[in-house]
Amino acid sequence: MRPTFTLRLRAALRSAAALSMISALALTFGPAASASAHTPDPRSVVFARDAQPYGLPMATWGQLISQWIYAQPFDMNPAYDQTGADCAIDQHGPAWFIPPIFAPPGTHHPIIQNASRTCTVPAHRGMLLDIGSIVDEFPCPDPTFTPPPGESLYDFLIADAKPVMDSVNELDVSVDGAAVPDVLSYRYHSAQLFEIKGDLSLQAVLDGCITGTFQPAIIDGFFLMVKPLQPGVHTIVVHGTNTIGDDRTYTYHLTVAR
Repeated sequence: MRPTFTLRLRAALRSAAALSMISALALTFGPAASASAHTPDPRSVVFARDAQPYGLPMATWGQLISQWIYAQPFDMNPAYDQTGADCAIDQHGPAWFIPPIFAPPGTHHPIIQNASRTCTVPAHRGMLLDIGSIVDEFPCPDPTFTPPPGESLYDFLIADAKPVMDSVNELDVSVDGAAVPDVLSYRYHSAQLFEIKGDLSLQAVLDGCITGTFQPAIIDGFFLMVKPLQPGVHTIVVHGTNTIGDDRTYTYHLTVAR
């Protein structure tokens, strides 16, 4: 599970670094320096909330980026990458994944962070922004973490993740200076269980419930799919807070290839 902030005391079973994902739950895409001579229409920059970009529901896209993050070893994991050097690892398909910038392991809480990445994105690719999300998988070492009689595993995990996502208190998004309205409405969760396999190197830094094998899981989070941008330089600035005191700013410097 990422991050560690639930009502079932799972925090005792995960590293403190996993809490970096909580901060990502309340990220705000703030004003950015425009790369072009005009400010784009924010409603035309991203796919509509109820759209199915490239034929898939947004909840499915959330699962796919989570599977991608969990599959990468810590030393080359794009979510822990502080510069953008690893942004192209295992990228394929019509959407380019843009994960949050996880705080380095050992960062004290609450997290006050100002981080940036620089990345080149192929032309004609959408960009999937993981604004902040939680993966809740099963089993976990805590022997009490199990559905009570009569409750399905899916319902159990959805209920477990909800308090984390409910800690989000503000979300604003801008792309090249254009603010996307009502970002809080872009929250999605799994319609059913999916399978995720985490690299064991992430067990100590991200998620203590990773087993290195496929596990049933759900996601709950905020995701935006940015439509393909014109070739050239683009900037997305992220600032956000949550109810546990995190205050983080991310800047993504993106060059779309010609």
